[in-house]
Order: sequence, then C-alpha cells, then structure tokens
Amino acid sequence: METSEALVAMTGMLASFGLPLLVIAIVLAYKHKRNRMHQETILRLAEKGLPVPAELLRPPAPAPSPKGGLVLVALGIALAAFFREQGLPSSIGLIPGLMGVALLVAWRIDSRAAARRENLR
Repeated sequence: METSEALVAMTGMLASFGLPLLVIAIVLAYKHKRNRMHQETILRLAEKGLPVPAELLRPPAPAPSPKGGLVLVALGIALAAFFREQGLPSSIGLIPGLMGVALLVAWRIDSRAAARRENLR
C-alpha cells in the first residue's frame, strides 16, 4: 500500500513540475526555430545578391491584445468575491479590476487609432 501511495505522490510531483517546464521548452524551441528560419531567409537573399526587404530586418510589431486587461478584471472579480465570502471589505478587488478596465479602454483606443491609420493609407 505504501509503494502505491509513494508512486502516486511521485507521479503527481513529476506532472505538476515537469509539465510546465515541458510547455516552456516547447515554446522556446518553436521561437528558436522560427528565428533561425528567418535568419536563413535573410542569408539566402544576401548570398544571391538580392536586396533584403526592410520588413525582414525590422522586428515585427506586437499586436495589441486585451488579454492583460481581461485577466486583471477577472482577478478583481475573484478578489472581491473572496473577500466578501470572508466577511471583509470587497473593495480591494477594485484595484486590479479598475486597472484591467483601464487596459481594456487603452486597447480599444489603440485599435481604433490603428484602424484609422490603415484607412488613411
């Protein structure tokens, strides 16, 4: 009985620590392969004497995303619910919640400005 409990504990620890490391390793390997292919493309163009487009030399601009704002809004709601359940003031959830709302508003403004710039071109 003790052996099976130890096996379950070892498997649980391996899964909880090993899987996140495996995911990180896969993401890093993918980014490395993509960067290597990008550099090889530039090298092939240069070897053939062709001009290298400026788009290949410039790093890609990160696309604005509402993820951070959504996470903070969800965290604010979760904190408010937790503190209300504990009988404490739930207003502490306003801090991350309103920060998330501000990020969402900023993302919306940026996306509208980018759409206007695209329409002007």
